Amino acid sequence: MGKDQDILADYIPLPAVIPIVDWLHKNKIQLKISRTRSTKLGDYRVDYSSNYQRISVNHNLNKYAFLITLVHEMAHAEVWKVKGNSRRILPHGKEWQNSFIRLMMPFLNNEIFPAELLPTVINYFKKPKASSVSDPKLMRALKKYDKAIDNQQLYDFSSGNTFVFRNTPFEVVKKLRTRYQCKNLQNGRLYLIHGLAEVEKLT
Repeated sequence: MGKDQDILADYIPLPAVIPIVDWLHKNKIQLKISRTRSTKLGDYRVDYSSNYQRISVNHNLNKYAFLITLVHEMAHAEVWKVKGNSRRILPHGKEWQNSFIRLMMPFLNNEIFPAELLPTVINYFKKPKASSVSDPKLMRALKKYDKAIDNQQLYDFSSGNTFVFRNTPFEVVKKLRTRYQCKNLQNGRLYLIHGLAEVEKLT
């Protein structure tokens, strides 16, 4: 394998490596393996003056979550290629959804995903949402393949649980959509913290 294939093989299932690398090269898109971000799993950016395009995906995702996130961002690139910077196109509208499904279809098989995970992934792609973390069933199914870590994600917590985030103690007040309203136990103020944030549980 080439250098790009060797690198990507550490992050996604091996049978998906060559078609993904070929797609990135064909579309002249740079892939960046990003540091852990608490507010997003990946993103797609384009410089409209130079048409420079970049996809970034968090390095700490397991290989199945990484692949889904990467293809999610690839779909954004395909929509931009066809539609450009049209204000009539919603970021996660029908065009993106159709592209996401079409790009993902070749990977929805037992060579890519474990037999116990595949049905959940297929079900998600009947009508994919703006983020995989918006689908609790998919999120829980993917989480089983995460590497063991000492800290937990805020998604694992319920109202009344306390935790430490960035050296500050908090209490979960309530879950909103992808974020949690949390009370700072030092100053009593309320803050919104994303559910992907890694925290240390207290109670």
